[in-house]
Amino acid sequence: MSCESEFVRVESVGVMWKLLLVLAIVGFVHASSSPDSTLADFLAAANQQLAGIYDQSVLAQLQSELRGPNDVVALLELEITDEKLLNYVKTLTRRVAKFKRLQLGDASQKRQLARMPQLGYEALSAMELTQVYALASNMSDSYRNVQLCAYKQPGNCTLRLIPEVQAIIQQSRDLDEIEYYWFEWRQRTGLATRVQFVAFMELYKKTAQVNGYPRAEDYWFRSLEKSGTQSLALLDRLMAALRPLFLQFHAHVRGSLRKMHGERLVPRGKPYPQHLAEVFIGNAFRRVRAEWYVDLPSPQTGLANITQDLHRRGLSTTQRVFWNVAEYFRGLGLPLLESDLWTNAQSVAADDDDRCWHKVWRYYTLPRTNLTYCPLNDEERFFNMFEAQSDLYYYRAASGQPTLLRDEPFPNFSDAIGKFFSLAATSPRYLQKLGLLQEAKWLELPARLNRLYVQGLRVVFLLPVFYVLDRYRVEVLSGHIKADDNEAYWRLTEHYTGAAAPRKRTNEQFDVPAKMLMEVDDQYFSNILSIVLQFQLLKHYCTTTQQFEKDNPRKALDLCDLSDQRHIGASLQRAMALGSSVPYSDVLQELVGEPDINIDGLLTYFQPLHDWLVQQNQLKGLDVGWA
Repeated sequence: MSCESEFVRVESVGVMWKLLLVLAIVGFVHASSSPDSTLADFLAAANQQLAGIYDQSVLAQLQSELRGPNDVVALLELEITDEKLLNYVKTLTRRVAKFKRLQLGDASQKRQLARMPQLGYEALSAMELTQVYALASNMSDSYRNVQLCAYKQPGNCTLRLIPEVQAIIQQSRDLDEIEYYWFEWRQRTGLATRVQFVAFMELYKKTAQVNGYPRAEDYWFRSLEKSGTQSLALLDRLMAALRPLFLQFHAHVRGSLRKMHGERLVPRGKPYPQHLAEVFIGNAFRRVRAEWYVDLPSPQTGLANITQDLHRRGLSTTQRVFWNVAEYFRGLGLPLLESDLWTNAQSVAADDDDRCWHKVWRYYTLPRTNLTYCPLNDEERFFNMFEAQSDLYYYRAASGQPTLLRDEPFPNFSDAIGKFFSLAATSPRYLQKLGLLQEAKWLELPARLNRLYVQGLRVVFLLPVFYVLDRYRVEVLSGHIKADDNEAYWRLTEHYTGAAAPRKRTNEQFDVPAKMLMEVDDQYFSNILSIVLQFQLLKHYCTTTQQFEKDNPRKALDLCDLSDQRHIGASLQRAMALGSSVPYSDVLQELVGEPDINIDGLLTYFQPLHDWLVQQNQLKGLDVGWA
């Protein structure tokens, strides 16, 4: 036998062995992608146990809602269920890690493993755990319970930010008084918690590591199932796309502030003073009156009084609002809600306007859904009913999923769907159909611009603030800046929000905690994505129903009325039924036909306002941007 033939034979044997090896690997992979019976039993038990614990927590939260946030029994029950959940998750941790390491199970089983509750802070050492909870609690208490000294009354230090100081600032015409409270708040909530904030961020980095995230910024964005780099890139794209609208709106608001307070306080080409802008923009989150805004697009047209119109129309009880909204959803092709849902509904206290809302309570094992309602009957509660009933449909659609896959794909995702419906319900065409807006002027451009102006103050100016709060903490977690780098915080604030402190702030001060509206570790990126998604959903469904047409002023997005568009319901239910069984990009693909969140819907919605702002800024010679 020649050397050549021997070589061929050896090479053929080598190829055969490679082929067998490939087949073996393929067979192994195929086997590992099949359901695993041991894993199935484990997951079935975990889903059942978690469902029971979650239901206990929901019942405790419901009691807190009905009896008030300081109800001792409800608080104790919440503490017990939290401890029970923690202890159970600890028993799962090792087996979950083993199943993941072996890569057993089919796609659904692997997805459930991926959605298993994590230990979070509980993975820290006992000493670190005690410390992190103490830090978080102290900072939260400092924000919620801090008392400020009254202006020019150093002996009266009993004022809370909400409602006392907020009411003073909103009514005050004394600029020194407004500035005083701006500094007083930051002194007592920012600088006072500086050491605690730094220590907390270090422990957060440690928490990321012990939970399997070498990069703390990846842990921060873990609910998106993207890396920190990918998540921040998504937020950066949204902010960049928002920038042209924001710059024009900022220039107009700065012009209004200059008209109100003079050029010395509000100079051209500079960021506007944050303490003055906060009052101006903050008024949009109240029951707005047209005279509050010196440059409202059409002062003579004013703003619709939806609360007054609700009572005139006879929608003066929560029960009537409930069934009216229920008919709206039935018109979308969704099942009509059963009568005993309202019969068994429970009212919450109406003494705190900020806490009085309609809510739906979802259970995991109990075959029922609870509704609590606010007895106040006004514009805010009317649109809130659309959000509450949307949640109900979401919970019921996702109930076919295992407990581990029943939640939303990322925090505030279901909230985006609810807010999409309340946004659609603000359409002047729908409100006219409902008999709330009787005059034709509310469908005309001047009135629409007024409404878009106020809505824009609530939305367009809020997104950059949320972005800065997350961006700052992500920069800290990634090691790019120190946790108490106040100057870095103000560089971000000035660049993205166009606002500056009344007087230059340095690293001798610390202002970050003063802007935290939630807990120190709560992420704002989900709020950003949720707000953007509302408008993306609106544009998608208004386009598919031919209620919106680009460049057609008669079919502008803010006029779109989706009532009685029956095919919407089936599309929504298919997407909502997915729960978190797939990543949010797959749910989006089902919902809107594309896997990414984009801001085009928001920009399209506010396009009439954007056009008007550009025209007004040019007409008045208002400077755009800042140095």
